[in-house]
Parts: sequence; structure tokens; C-alpha cells
Amino acid sequence: MERQFDFIGKRYIAYAISLLLIIGTWAYGLYKGPRFGIDFTGGVLVQIKVEGNVNAEKLREIFKETDIGNGITVQQIQNANEYILKVPAASNVNRIVEEIKTTLMSKLKDKVQILRVEMIGPAVGKELKEKGLLAVLYSFIAILIYVAWRFEPVFAVTSVLALIHDALITVGFLMVTGREFNLPVVAAILTVIGYSINDTIVVFDRIRENMQIYKNSKPFEELVNESINQTLSRTIITSLTTFFVVLCLFLFGGSTINNFSFALLVGIITGTYSSIFIASSLVVDWYRIRKRK
Repeated sequence: MERQFDFIGKRYIAYAISLLLIIGTWAYGLYKGPRFGIDFTGGVLVQIKVEGNVNAEKLREIFKETDIGNGITVQQIQNANEYILKVPAASNVNRIVEEIKTTLMSKLKDKVQILRVEMIGPAVGKELKEKGLLAVLYSFIAILIYVAWRFEPVFAVTSVLALIHDALITVGFLMVTGREFNLPVVAAILTVIGYSINDTIVVFDRIRENMQIYKNSKPFEELVNESINQTLSRTIITSLTTFFVVLCLFLFGGSTINNFSFALLVGIITGTYSSIFIASSLVVDWYRIRKRK
């Protein structure tokens, strides 16, 4: 007989861990203050390639005496002599671009090559922020409707609560580690939501099958726990294979997608955890409360 892990019996410990993670990461993250990229705040991004003995510190020194010296961020791309310069929103982004180009050409001359320039106005940044939040909200609503139609309303509500749990923890860790929020990070959060609901639906489908097989001959908690154990190997294998791929992206993908891959790493771990410990446990507690009433 296969070993059965008592996931449902440990659900209150899992609830406590989740609450501590959410409250702890958000409290510390909000204390530090979230970092929004130019996608949301507006500003200028310039990617350059330099030759010779030039590093990030020297680039900061070059801009120190200019008007943008206090706000500029210099980020080196891994394993390359390329840098990304970011300047937050201002009233005239075109003027900032010209100042960056003029300063680079006057100080470094032919040692610098400008690879790309991106400009986003403050109004556009605000609009992108709102659309990003709406995209996450609409995904929750769509999942709620689909799962309610595919299963029962109780499964829909608990699955969305588990997804909110995943999103909150992922965003919390992004804030704690001081990572920048931009459009790729929003895409990562949406990917995490889709990945997590896939795992959760597999477990829910097995619960529904066992409910039809056992009817009322087995306690509901035991039935749910058995369903989680029956799908456990699939959940772990799927999560591990995905995790290793994303880990390679995080380690070797470069700085451009580093925040994106970090959000995916945290989301995969959190989504797997919630599929096993949170979503099904909420269903059990829902049925217990309804039975008492």
C-alpha cells in the first residue's frame, strides 16, 4: 500500500505559514517601498555598449554632474560589456534622451555605442499600471467563472483564493528583494496564476471522481487527502521540470529577464504549495462549515 501523507491534517499549520509569509513580506516590502520600473512610472531606458576600461561606477560618475545624475540607474548586462541606463519620469523625456546621448558622446566619444532607446511618458506609465492590474483582476474573474461551471461554486471560490494567495506571496518576495515591477513581471504573475490553477484543477478533478466513487462511505477529509496523494507524484514531477527550466533562465538569461524569471521561480514554488496544502484544505473547511449549518 502506498504511503499516505496527511496534508489535510496539517492544513492549519499551512494556513499559519501562508499568513506569516504574506504579512511578513508585505509589511517589510511596503516599509522599504515597492520599486516601479519606467513601464509604470514613465521615463527613459537606454542600452549601450562600451569599449575599454569602463564599468558601472565610471558611468555613474560621468552623469554625476548632470541634471539626471541623482535619478539615473546603471545596470550591467551579465557577461557582456553592455549597460542599461534608466532615468525615472520627467516632464520632457526627449530632453533626457538628448542629454544622455550628449553626455556619453562627449565623455566616451567612439568608445560607446547606443543600442536602443525606449521612452515612456508619465501618463502612459500610469495607464500601463492600471491595465496591468486589470489584467490580473480579469484573469481571476475568468477562472472563477470557468471553475464554477466545470465543478461547483465552492471549488471556484477556493481556487481563486489560492491564486490570490500565490500572487500575494510572489509580489511580497519581489518587494522584499527590492526587485523592479514592470510589464514582464506582470506577465510572470499571470503565468504563475495559469500554472497554479492547472495544478489545482488536476487535484479538484480527482476529488470529484472520488466523491462519485465513494459517495458518502468515506469521510470527506479522508477522501480529499487521498485525492491529493493520488495526484502528488504528477504535481511534483511537473513542478520540478518547470522549476529547473526557469532556474536556467534565472541564472543564465541575463538581466533583461531576471525579474521575470525570479517571479516565476517564486510562483512555481508557491503555486505547488498552494495546490497541495491550501486550495483543497479550503474546500474541506467550506464543507465542514456548511455541514454544521
